[in-house]
Amino acid sequence: MFSINIGDENFTRCQQSKPTLSVCHIVAHALVLLLNNRPVYGQTQQLSRPETTETDYKPTPNHGIFYGSNIMLVFLLWASLFLSSLQEQNGQDAPGVLLSGPQNVSVDNDLKDQRIYVTWEDDPSSSRVPDKLIYDVEVLLTDNMTEVHSEAVDVRSDQASRKYHWSWTSALPLECTSHSVRLRSRYQNYTSQWSPLQTITGRASSHPQVFPNSSVVQVDSNITFCCILGPGQRLEYMKYNNILMNTTHIIDQSYAMVVHMQSPSPPSCINVFCNSPLYGTCVYVGYPPGDRNLVCETRDLESVRCHWDTGRATNLTNQRKTHYHLNGRACPNRTVSNCYQTVRVDQGERNWTLTARNPLGTLELRDTADLKKRVRLLAPTEVVASGVNASVQWQWERQQYHILLMVCQVQLNHSGHIDMRNYSGIGLRSVVLHGLAPAQTYTVQVCCGLKQHFWKWGDWSKGSTFKTKEDIPEALDVWMQVKANQTIILWKPLTVNQSHGQIKDYEVTWGRQKTIIHPPQNEFLISNRSTDEGHRVTVTANNSAGSSTPSIIIIPRLPHRSKTSMKIVGSDGGFDLSWSASPNASCGYVVDWCPTHTKCRLEWVKVPAGITRARIQSASFEEGVRYTLSIYACTPWAPELWERREGYVKECLPKGQIQRLAAEQHGPDTVLISWTGIPPENQTAFIHGYIIYYFDTSHPSSLRMFNVTTDEPWAKNLTGIPVSSYRFTVKALTSVGEGGDSSPVFLQMNPQTDQLITVIIISLGSAACLLTLVTILCYRNWKCVKENLYPKIPKPVWKEEWLTPLEGHGCQILYVDSCQPSEIDIVCNRVQSGEAVLDNNAGKSALTNTNSDVPALHGHYNQVLSKTTSGHFTFSSPHAMCSPSSQLSGTVIQNPSYNLEVQACLDMGQSVGYEPDINSSSCPNPELYNMSYVPFEMDSWGYKLQCHLEASSPLQE
Repeated sequence: MFSINIGDENFTRCQQSKPTLSVCHIVAHALVLLLNNRPVYGQTQQLSRPETTETDYKPTPNHGIFYGSNIMLVFLLWASLFLSSLQEQNGQDAPGVLLSGPQNVSVDNDLKDQRIYVTWEDDPSSSRVPDKLIYDVEVLLTDNMTEVHSEAVDVRSDQASRKYHWSWTSALPLECTSHSVRLRSRYQNYTSQWSPLQTITGRASSHPQVFPNSSVVQVDSNITFCCILGPGQRLEYMKYNNILMNTTHIIDQSYAMVVHMQSPSPPSCINVFCNSPLYGTCVYVGYPPGDRNLVCETRDLESVRCHWDTGRATNLTNQRKTHYHLNGRACPNRTVSNCYQTVRVDQGERNWTLTARNPLGTLELRDTADLKKRVRLLAPTEVVASGVNASVQWQWERQQYHILLMVCQVQLNHSGHIDMRNYSGIGLRSVVLHGLAPAQTYTVQVCCGLKQHFWKWGDWSKGSTFKTKEDIPEALDVWMQVKANQTIILWKPLTVNQSHGQIKDYEVTWGRQKTIIHPPQNEFLISNRSTDEGHRVTVTANNSAGSSTPSIIIIPRLPHRSKTSMKIVGSDGGFDLSWSASPNASCGYVVDWCPTHTKCRLEWVKVPAGITRARIQSASFEEGVRYTLSIYACTPWAPELWERREGYVKECLPKGQIQRLAAEQHGPDTVLISWTGIPPENQTAFIHGYIIYYFDTSHPSSLRMFNVTTDEPWAKNLTGIPVSSYRFTVKALTSVGEGGDSSPVFLQMNPQTDQLITVIIISLGSAACLLTLVTILCYRNWKCVKENLYPKIPKPVWKEEWLTPLEGHGCQILYVDSCQPSEIDIVCNRVQSGEAVLDNNAGKSALTNTNSDVPALHGHYNQVLSKTTSGHFTFSSPHAMCSPSSQLSGTVIQNPSYNLEVQACLDMGQSVGYEPDINSSSCPNPELYNMSYVPFEMDSWGYKLQCHLEASSPLQE
């Protein structure tokens, strides 16, 4: 049927297309269904033409509608098919282009470099190749078809040959497993089919093998080693440089490890083992060539010599070392930094290319030069020199040099000094040297170069040594050193350039005396010279050529005038001095110096007239040593001491120690600190003061300090220090810091009770001494003292007219102030009560006041007996009397010292009739007792009143 034929044709065409057969298949079947069937009530029926003639056939209206619908469906299906073919063009031909893919693909490998090489061609039957065609290259592991590398390679259609090449270095050794390669062409979004796989087969082994074998690797790169085991074998370990490494299983019996090369290998390679040291390989680690700065020149006008800087070492040796080629010609095998080739020099400017190659890389260096303008002459030969004004000759090995205009440089070396002199001429071969010092040994060398188109100096010739003749020495530099009444004449030894030969001796003339001194001695002592006159001294130096000009110095008169030293501090290993100008300094100044506290030999320097400053430098200067620098004015007569300085080239911390540190308590809160300073000879810096450090030993953190300036004595009172235990140290203060630490001293502060006791004892002792002195004086003048202080008191005498009979009483009542009762009262009371008071010793009554501790006043001796209005007698005293509270019968005696109230019976020397009143408190009948007054006696405290009662008869009740 028609519709079937069309469908089959479409299906057949679809089947001939390349990738999208499914879409074509669906579209073809859809066309067949649409053309051969029509829908009837939802069913599809096959369309057939009725068996009638063509003229009889007339389509019905329904038929027209059906055919129009089919045409529209067919159009839509073909449009969809076209769009799908544009979007899914895999394998479809580009308009006018046929991508047939690469042809004649071949794969090769280089196991030494682990590199794969691929070549292919375009299909010659292709109608047209686009302007820019891309080939996709893939490398796969054959066993598991894992992609290990892919790359797009651009090619152009205008290439003369349609054969292409591509290479790739594998990180995994090619022996470890099989590798396959395939390619396809690509233009925009159109690609061809992949080419058939090209396989490089891996290696199999019956025992462990490690690959790559004897490889060369660059430092700081990674390398992969693989171990291929035999059938049935198991991997035990892989080691690099005897270090156990981690491994990765690749496939079957193949294992790999990756190593980072951190440093170059030694001259021998680094070993890699698998399972056993018997199975392994080695690897060389180094650098590619690093040469630079190629320079080409000619030395003999017949050849070119190129030299360069080799850069860092490659660490590759033997057949792996760097090989060099100059303009394509191999340099000698031992070439390292220069290459020599014979060429024609008159060819003008040329290019020179040096190629350096080793297994890790290739380097090219280039230089452009005209060898006629790059001539570096060879060294002169047979150099000979002689004479005071030496004549130097030499020869040239190359005849071409004889016609060259050259400049030559002559170098003279004598006593460490180098003198360079230039000479020029055509084919120069000799020069004359002028102005050479006598008696000097010189070494001469010569090198030359072209004067026109000067490129570089040539090589130096070998040295030639010669010696000039002697000449008279130069004048000596003479000075003096004055010590007490002695003077040392000093002079500086002449240098080789000044002596003009070998010095035989020195001649010293002093007045009419002449002394010969032989080297190396260079001083002369003048002793016991007069103090009131100067001396003129002359010194000369002698050698085989003659004597030097005399050097004269006038020694000043003694004593030497002293000067006060000013302090200075040096800098940079010396002293910068300046001083005031002297009106007498007609010939300048002389500055000499020497250590202040040690014996030494003076050094000096002379300063021209008009200059008042100098930089003093000496190799003998030492740090921490004090120097005395004296400035002398040079006059037509003897030198005059002008100024003096003292100082250190560099001050250092004191090395000596402060001695004899002591601490003593003075007062309750004062401590006296004393010490001995660092001796001047041990001082390494100027001391500006001292620092006292102290702290309470129970609180070490309570450190305190006290500054003491040098103007103050080396003793200091510290006040305000509480009672405790303290630790004291002293340090010297200098401009460079503190030093000279003393040994620590400990002091325990005590309360001042001891001092108080001492003061009391001293006071008592003083009072005792004073009392003793007064006692002695009083004893010696006792009569005078007694008359003035204690006049003689007459003893009381009782007279009859003083007393009169008592009226109505037998005794007198003594009235005493109300005081503590005395024994007299007690006795009197006892008598009245009829008690007898007897003296055991005398057998008679007695009354004594023994309890009184206070002496009675002597004024009681002046008591006056008076008669009262009642007819009673009373004793009166000039002192105040106590007033009794009640009147008592009897005589009243007042004692103001004791305020006593005493009642006593007095014997007036006569009998009086008396009737005692038993109920009264008066004394007993005087007839029974004889009472008399006894004078007061003086005890150790004063006077004591005693009352003796004598019984005239026994007591009667």
